[in-house]
Amino acid sequence: MQNTNLITVKDNKTAFIPYLVAGHTSNEVFSAALKLLDELGADLIEIGIPFTDPIAEGKIIESAHHHALKHDFVLDDICKIVKEFRKISDTPVIAMGYTNSFINPSSEHIATNLSESGFNGVLIVDLPVSEKSIINSFKDKQLNLVQLIAPTTQLTLIEDFLANDPALIYYITQRGITGSNNLNLEEISEKLGAIKKLSNKPVVTGFGIKTVEDVENLKTLTDGIVIGSPIVEKISIDPSLVALKEYLEPIVEAIKS
Repeated sequence: MQNTNLITVKDNKTAFIPYLVAGHTSNEVFSAALKLLDELGADLIEIGIPFTDPIAEGKIIESAHHHALKHDFVLDDICKIVKEFRKISDTPVIAMGYTNSFINPSSEHIATNLSESGFNGVLIVDLPVSEKSIINSFKDKQLNLVQLIAPTTQLTLIEDFLANDPALIYYITQRGITGSNNLNLEEISEKLGAIKKLSNKPVVTGFGIKTVEDVENLKTLTDGIVIGSPIVEKISIDPSLVALKEYLEPIVEAIKS
């Protein structure tokens, strides 16, 4: 049976959802970062699967994708790291990426590999809503579906997305790529309200959330806050993860307070 609770919001607190790029800056650094995020209180961890043309990503995450690919990224290595992580943590982990990474050699093969390694779900950025067979490949292996919804997504398409029964809805808080900074709080509030009228599933928000101020402005509107580009940038600058820890501690405190 699928675990339909990718995040558990306790005492009306907002979930902290960090994003990492798999294999960045090395498998050793990635593994250490995974453990650090868990220790800092992550409620769900997104693992970005490197891809040659990550169309939704800004320069920071795109660069990390390319770095990992140049350094011989192998999905099996990441699965082994997650399997080891499972020995010390039950924090949910999802694989986030682009369709080509989830269908080669087949969606059934990838789904089996992810499931047996301890992943809890998938977020496939560019997968058409009509690709039922691919979606079912992952659901058949007890992997939850996370559905992206953009500010520009029409109501009828949102209803089509919800027909695939996602366990979690990820609302993009800005127009454009990850890492930019143009949050429109009024639009975000209105769209989140409309989504919640259509679904009782948790709705989390990401893209462009960088500061304690951003968190304070958004945390009462959403079930979870995704932090991506700033985490990837800190790891790029300082693979010892000291800078990452210093950056995240006040962020996490603001999310959970």
